[in-house]
Amino acid sequence: MDSKEGQGNYSWFHRWLYSVRFKITLVSVLVVGIALFSASRVLLTTLRSQLQSSAISQTKTQEAAVVSLVSSGTLSNPLPLPRSEIAVQVIDSHNNVVASTSGIGGQGSAVESFDSPKAAVSFVPVPRWMSVGDPDEFNSRAVMVTSTVGAPNGMNLSVTNEQPGLTLNLGPGSTNSQTTQTTSGGTSPKIVTKTYHSVFRVMALESMSTVDQSEHTVLKVISIAFPLLLVIVALLVIMLTSRTLKPVERINREVSSITGSNLHNRISVPPSKDEISELAVTMNQMLERLDDSAERSKRFVADASHELRSPLSAIQAELEVGILHPEATDWQRTANDALEESRRMQRIVEDLLMLASADSGKVLVHTLLPVDLDDLVLGEAARLRLSGKVAVDTKAVSGGRVTGDPHYLFRVVRNLSNNAARHARSKVTFALQKAGDVVQLEVSDDGKGVPEELREKIFERFARLDEARSRDDGGSGLGLSIVRTIVEAHGGTVEVTGKPDGSSGARFVVRIPTL
Repeated sequence: MDSKEGQGNYSWFHRWLYSVRFKITLVSVLVVGIALFSASRVLLTTLRSQLQSSAISQTKTQEAAVVSLVSSGTLSNPLPLPRSEIAVQVIDSHNNVVASTSGIGGQGSAVESFDSPKAAVSFVPVPRWMSVGDPDEFNSRAVMVTSTVGAPNGMNLSVTNEQPGLTLNLGPGSTNSQTTQTTSGGTSPKIVTKTYHSVFRVMALESMSTVDQSEHTVLKVISIAFPLLLVIVALLVIMLTSRTLKPVERINREVSSITGSNLHNRISVPPSKDEISELAVTMNQMLERLDDSAERSKRFVADASHELRSPLSAIQAELEVGILHPEATDWQRTANDALEESRRMQRIVEDLLMLASADSGKVLVHTLLPVDLDDLVLGEAARLRLSGKVAVDTKAVSGGRVTGDPHYLFRVVRNLSNNAARHARSKVTFALQKAGDVVQLEVSDDGKGVPEELREKIFERFARLDEARSRDDGGSGLGLSIVRTIVEAHGGTVEVTGKPDGSSGARFVVRIPTL
C-alpha cells in the first residue's frame, strides 16, 4: 500500500517537474528574482549614496561655519552650533583641542596628529566619545570634513567654565585674562579669554549610524518582500499557465479517447484565435486525413478481396461443373481458363505488392538507364493496331529520352494504352515531345472523358467511373494508381484533362525529367 502510494507520488512529482507549467514558472521566478535582486542592489546603492551625500553636505556646512569664525579671529568654546549630532573640534598645531561642540568638552583630539588625515573629506571610525549613534550595533563610521585655517591677527578664544572651582588649563604660549561674571542664580562661572597665534585645524564629524540604520531597515523590508513577491509571482504564473493550458489538457483527453473505431470524432476548437485554437484545427485536419486514410484502407481491402475472389470463383465454378459433368467437359479449355484466371490473380497480387512497397517508403526504382520513350510508345501503338479494336494515331510522336527503370516505364505506357483503348469509341492518339527539361507524353481517346470533379479520384486504387460496368471490362482498378506511383517515383507528374480542341474524350499527360 505504502509502496504504491510512494510510486504514485514519485510519478506525480516527476510529471510536475518535467511539465511545461513548472518550466514556465521556474523561468518566470528566476527572471523576476534576478530583476528584483538587481533593483534591490541599485536601490540600496542609491539610498546609501544619497544619504552619504546629505551627511557630507550637512557636515561641510557646519565645518564652514566654524572655519569662518576661526578666520575672523573670534571663537567661543563650546562652539555655538545648532546641530547637536555633528561634533566639531578645533585643534592647534600641537594637536591640542582649542574648541569643540557642547557635550564633548575635555575629550582628546579625534585625530592622531595634526597632519592626518590629509583628505578634506574622509570616513573614519566613530570616536567613542561621540554621543550620536550606536557604533557597537552597526559598526558605524563617521564622515570627517576637515580643513586647515590660520588667524592672521591672532584668535581670541572665550572659554566658559560652568563648573566653579575648576582650574582651566588653556595651554602654553598664549596670553590669558580671566574674568568672573555672576549670574542671577548666584553661580560664578568664569569667562576666560585667550589669544592664539597659530595655524588651526577644524574637524567636523557626523556619525553614519543613521545611514546604516536606514540601509538596514530597507534591507529588512527587502528580505521580507523579496521572497513574498517571488511566491506571488509563482502562484500567478501557475494560475495563468493552468488556465492557458486547460484547453490543451482538454484536447489531450479528447485525442486520447479517439481510436480506430471512432476516427470520425473531432476535437472541439476553442473560441480564442490563438496558437491553441490553431493546434485544435491542425489536429482536426490530421484526424480528417487519418479518417480518410482509414476509409481508403477499408475500401482497398474490400476491393482487393473482391478482385481476388472473382478469379477464384471463376476457377471454382468451372471445376465444379467439370466434376459434375466430366464426360461433357472440355478439360483443355477448362485448364486454359483456370490458368488465365490464376495469371489474373498473380497480376493483381504483384500490383498490390508494388503499391504496398511504395506506401512503405521503399525505393521503387532501383535500375536507372537511358530509356527512349518513343520506342515504348510506338511499340504499344503497334500492339493496339494489331488488336484491330481502335484506330491509332502516332503522328505527334517524336524522340524523347529519359533516365529511369525500363520495366516500370513500360508499365506506364502499357497501362495508359490499355486504359485509352478500353474507353475509346474508335481512336487512340499518342503524342510525345521534349519540353524544356522534361519529356511530355500524351495519351488521348475519344470516349466519354472524365468529369472534372473525378479527375483526382481515378488515380485512387480500385477506382472506377462506372460502378455498374463489369470488372472484366473495367480492369482491376489499379492501373492508373500504378501509373501515378511509377511516374512520381521518377520525379514526374501525371494528370488527366479534357482535349484541347474541346471534343469528347480524356487526355492523360505524363511529364518526366530528362535526367
